[in-house]
Amino acid sequence: MMNAQPHVFKGNPLMLARLWAHECHRVWLDRLLFAEDIEAFNGFMLGALKNFPGDMKPEMIFEEPLVFTSFVS
Repeated sequence: MMNAQPHVFKGNPLMLARLWAHECHRVWLDRLLFAEDIEAFNGFMLGALKNFPGDMKPEMIFEEPLVFTSFVS
């Protein structure tokens, strides 16, 4: 979350949801090895989207690149 500046996310629920997805991917998905575990993780992520506003679609939240850090500095 190196670039998670509050002004970027305030009043922007889509960016906040994308940051959430990024963090979940880095903390959990990057550690999974087996296809069935990855499928289960993806199912949990899609299930969690039910708690987000109705106008956010999975393709909007999980759009690539899902990166919120700078590797330059």
